[in-house]
Amino acid sequence: MGLLQSKRDKSTVNTLHKFGFSHYAPAIGVALVIGGILLFIDQKINSGWIPLSLPLVSGVVILAYGHFIKNTHWLFAGYIITAVTGPLFLIFQPFIKTETTRIISYSFIFFSLMWLGLFLSIGIIKKAFSWWILFVITISLALSTVFYFRDFRLLVFIFAISLAISFSFIIWGAVRQKTSLMIPGLLVRTIGAGVFSGWSTVGDINGLRDTGVMLVWFSLGWILISVFSRIFQKKFTWWPLIPGGVFAMVGSGLYIGGNPANAAGFLQNTGSIALIILGCYLILLKFGLKK
Repeated sequence: MGLLQSKRDKSTVNTLHKFGFSHYAPAIGVALVIGGILLFIDQKINSGWIPLSLPLVSGVVILAYGHFIKNTHWLFAGYIITAVTGPLFLIFQPFIKTETTRIISYSFIFFSLMWLGLFLSIGIIKKAFSWWILFVITISLALSTVFYFRDFRLLVFIFAISLAISFSFIIWGAVRQKTSLMIPGLLVRTIGAGVFSGWSTVGDINGLRDTGVMLVWFSLGWILISVFSRIFQKKFTWWPLIPGGVFAMVGSGLYIGGNPANAAGFLQNTGSIALIILGCYLILLKFGLKK
């Protein structure tokens, strides 16, 4: 009988090894032990918030175990669980007494920090960064800013998210030395800024003027493509100046047509920006960018 039981135990162990349970057992064991201790403490003090922390604790244990064994799958699972359960804990916890919008803002910051940890951890372990994670980080920070300042206009959301997306593309392109990644970043940034600058005037809607401002901002994105190509590819890419010039002329014409009284100031500001861009380009040539 004892021999039969021993064979059954060995069969069970072999089955667990076959399905990789022994690989996951330590982390699951630690999570269960910590969870049991926290529940025991909660029964004694009746905190009411300790059960809310159990999913967060489980996520922290999983990501810590992922770091310990240097396994990207465990890291991904741990950081995602922590990134989701952490904000939920912040929203329902009883400690921080402040406006709901501020709590949501802090939750987005926590969410972005977890994704930043995932980005750095995977990059260090695999020696290659998952650049798409930058978009999650920057968009979360942008939404955090919107909720912190409590400005929930649609144009503000568009402006904040466009800045986040463009920043991710530009950083990605700068690190990889690829202008092709910077092109969408520069265009998205100037489109977002143009939509916000042109249409954010409350109670003073002028279709021609606002469309003109938007197109002039959009032209700036195309012009900056030529500047950035010179910086990162050591050559001048001239073709973006064609759509940039067209958008600049059309936008200026629409603005002047819709608001002729301020035409002189508009042209002066536009000329100032053009001079600044040209001056920066010439300065960069001086510091060894010229072939």
